[in-house]
Amino acid sequence: ALAVAIYGLGLPAFVLQKVVQPVFFAREDTRSPFRYAIVAMVVNAVIAVGLAPVIGWFAAALATTVAAWAMLLLLVLGARKFGETTRFDARFRARAWRIALASALMGLVLAGLMLLLGPLFGMPGLRWLALLALIGLGGLSYFAFGTLTRAFSLAELKSRLRRSA
Repeated sequence: ALAVAIYGLGLPAFVLQKVVQPVFFAREDTRSPFRYAIVAMVVNAVIAVGLAPVIGWFAAALATTVAAWAMLLLLVLGARKFGETTRFDARFRARAWRIALASALMGLVLAGLMLLLGPLFGMPGLRWLALLALIGLGGLSYFAFGTLTRAFSLAELKSRLRRSA
């Protein structure tokens, strides 16, 4: 469970890498991401091998997580050379902390729900109902916290849905 939790801390970095890498590929720069990947691989190996004797088996998970964030940092810093299109705008900077807060609050709700619904996951007949409740209430709580923190507004969501339809 500890290794999975440590790997989970690196998951946002892996996802964001997939967002930033196309900036390089669109500009026909495949060398920079490759070089950054080599640096991340070395970081991964050094931490995993270096810490394994000290902290044991979960050194590999920690190394992978640190390497993922290092790779993302290198990609973001390297993307600066492409100009203004790769910089975060004022709207993103104003909302990022609100989105993070709404996500953290949803996480607390989900943790509380797991304490309440946990026993139901062991019951074959109620397992799917508990999962449905967890997903639904998690989504509802994110929507509520996102609205309360002004990470997004209901009017904005409606306009986005109208444009995509």
